[in-house]
Amino acid sequence: MSGSQESLPFEELRDLATTRVEAPDDEARYTMRISRLTIDKLGIKLYDRVSAVLAELIANAYDADAEEVTVTLPWGRFLTATTADTEPVNFEIVISDDGHGMTKKEVNRHYLAVGSDRRIRTQSDRSFKKERRVMGRKGIGKLAPFGICQTVEVISVGGIEAKETDEGWPVAHLILRLPKMLYDTDKDYHPDPGPLDGTRSKDKGTKVILRDFARKRVPAGADLNRQLAARFGLQRDDWKVTVVNSLDPNDSFVLGELAVDFLPGTKIDVADVPVPYEDKHLPVSGWVAYSKQPYKDEAMAGVRIFARGKLVAQTRDFGIGAGFTGEFKLRSYLVGHINAEWLDEREDLVRSDRQDIIWSSDLGEALRKWGQKLIKDLASRGQDSLRQRVWDEFLTASELDAKLEEVAPQDKEFRDSVRQAAKLLVDNKDREAINDPDHVERVVKLAFSLGPHRSLLDALHDAADGSETTLDAVVELFEKARIAEMYSLGQVASERIGALSRLELLVADAATLEGPLQELIEQAPWLLAPEWTPLGMNESLKRVRSSFEAWYKKKHGREIVTSAINRERKEPDFVMLHDAGALWIVEIKRLNYSLTDPEYLRAVNYLDDLEMFLEENPQIGGQFPLRRLTLVVDRIDNLNSTSRSSLQTDPRIDRRTWHELLDSTKRAHKDFLTRVEEIRVGPRTEDPAMIDE
Repeated sequence: MSGSQESLPFEELRDLATTRVEAPDDEARYTMRISRLTIDKLGIKLYDRVSAVLAELIANAYDADAEEVTVTLPWGRFLTATTADTEPVNFEIVISDDGHGMTKKEVNRHYLAVGSDRRIRTQSDRSFKKERRVMGRKGIGKLAPFGICQTVEVISVGGIEAKETDEGWPVAHLILRLPKMLYDTDKDYHPDPGPLDGTRSKDKGTKVILRDFARKRVPAGADLNRQLAARFGLQRDDWKVTVVNSLDPNDSFVLGELAVDFLPGTKIDVADVPVPYEDKHLPVSGWVAYSKQPYKDEAMAGVRIFARGKLVAQTRDFGIGAGFTGEFKLRSYLVGHINAEWLDEREDLVRSDRQDIIWSSDLGEALRKWGQKLIKDLASRGQDSLRQRVWDEFLTASELDAKLEEVAPQDKEFRDSVRQAAKLLVDNKDREAINDPDHVERVVKLAFSLGPHRSLLDALHDAADGSETTLDAVVELFEKARIAEMYSLGQVASERIGALSRLELLVADAATLEGPLQELIEQAPWLLAPEWTPLGMNESLKRVRSSFEAWYKKKHGREIVTSAINRERKEPDFVMLHDAGALWIVEIKRLNYSLTDPEYLRAVNYLDDLEMFLEENPQIGGQFPLRRLTLVVDRIDNLNSTSRSSLQTDPRIDRRTWHELLDSTKRAHKDFLTRVEEIRVGPRTEDPAMIDE
């Protein structure tokens, strides 16, 4: 459906409504029997993202035998104004379909029956006309909109039991208001009838309008497309969903299959590997593979599991433990799409919010064990393929062979040694790191420094045995081998050990304030991400900071300080770090501090403002597609339930304690120092468990 008035002319209903249908006494009022707690737990708490709400409403249209659905909403905008906005925001989200619709009686019996199992109530798991395997089951999807808004208007034309007259099909029109629904009372809730209630219209279908929003942001078009596509795993000739940007009706997309790029030679068709369960095997279809790059978008990463064409679970690793071949790369690169219809059959194995399955069940445990074996096989199969691809891309990006030919055209031993060092350095790197020219250049320089070291002693031994050995010959040998560059490696190792020691002392002192911690993180950002370099030298980030601060002052009328580097006596609101393609806000609190709700909201607002700034300035924003917020704070016991839910569910936000940060950093840099030692003297042969000693 294109959203035109010809296909479903809801906007013309007032003109077309020529008669009003009188309802029997038992249908005279719309009635919802529901507790305040149910709305809070099953609506507001479970569905706090726009894409999740849209998925529920689209699924309802599918179950109503709709062939065409049109979703209209403002892309890339907050749905409500902030206190700093000068103009009111009156956005709507509209979902229209051409399904069979509902009569007033059917609205009461089905739509307003919260928590009633549809398949038991109707004695069927198929749709009325098209015999589709319905997605809905628990009867709580209609509460999903209240996770983001306070008013839901429903206009439904037709119905399974409806009869058409010369004037058309009956219209059911009701308006649900969250504040009234949340009254602390056990009395039935009666939604308000709309002005079109009881009239008739020519075309069947349902229109749902959402208004009066919480502070929720609609993703940009491409992100919204990915998020919705990730939630549906079906393609049918009689099913089409069009999503339209209400700010620009010419800007739209048709919901399709999520496009995932995977490495050739790594894909496994799971149809040939059914799930063992008791004395039988349960059928599955789909695939798992290695992606071409690690996906940080939650919609793209990991294995998505579907039942009845709708997402029921997403897993990064099926809960597998550590210690298997290819573990590191698999956790970053695993992607897949698996259909398992039996997860949503007779036994209810799908969690209420349809974001996961009940893994503790017998069938869930069978799927978990099957998945763990499957990804072990994939990890073993894909390890060499992924490593070779990263190495090939590094050689292309770095032009290492050309540089070696230019520096040492006659010295094959030197060239081989530098290549070997470079290969060791990129052996555990992901492809995203190879896309960073600065990182590639650092690896090349380090390889040139490390490469000659192993062959140096042999070369000195040969020189000492030669009859023409002189001081000049030894000096020339040292220059050729670039032994002086080895000091740069020692300097890197020394600086990192020093920063780690400083962090350990600060964390051990319960009286440590924010200032020293901010200074250390800014001067040594690799404490959060080992690949980062000191940011004080990064001119591009300085320009982003400056532009963002100027934009923020103009928008909000007050100054913001994002960094204390080169700004004496200035304590920043937050530290803005960056890596290739990422801007990372880090909010730092002192040791043993308990985060408050206003502080959490302020940090989230900074992230929202940063995203808005990058979208308003696409040439800058295109350089940083990933935006994150990390809270380094020891306690969150003062946060209310809303803030805790946001912290747990928002994929852009994570929190670490100072002891967690120290532990992960020490582990990451133990591996770094071990690899430096391997390059210098060769791999150790003793038990790896002895490395710490």
